[in-house]
Amino acid sequence: MKKSIRSLLWVAAIMPALLVGCSKNYNAPANSNTSVDTTLKIQIVSGTWIISSYTQRTEDKTSQFAGVVFTFSDNGILTADKNGDITDGTWIYTPSAVGYYGGPPSKASMTLDLGPTSPFNRLTKTWNVASNTATLIKMDNPEPMDDEHVQFMKQ
Repeated sequence: MKKSIRSLLWVAAIMPALLVGCSKNYNAPANSNTSVDTTLKIQIVSGTWIISSYTQRTEDKTSQFAGVVFTFSDNGILTADKNGDITDGTWIYTPSAVGYYGGPPSKASMTLDLGPTSPFNRLTKTWNVASNTATLIKMDNPEPMDDEHVQFMKQ
């Protein structure tokens, strides 16, 4: 009985120290990709873009987008213009983020929605941004089974 009381007293004595040591505050490290992510959003809304490459598995389907000019507005409107035939849609850019609790960081992504009409329905999904420069944005479908890749090139 004395041993049980001592054990309880010992636990009661160290419990406040344990509770103080367990803080819920978490300060995430600064996102090292912030400048890259900001630059991509600024780049995409300036000028017009064409699809210079669209592949699915081993098939090159770039020709389906021949003559289509894309305009990304900073209000989230995406316009596809093929010789005056306009298709309106939306786009949302999500920058990469630091992973929580040691997990991997998320990738920057772009969600495009141009509706169900072919060929634009091929673009309607969330894409991972693989790389970007001032004149080229490469994106991959995150679903490995789809094996889709699209490249937008500034005109």
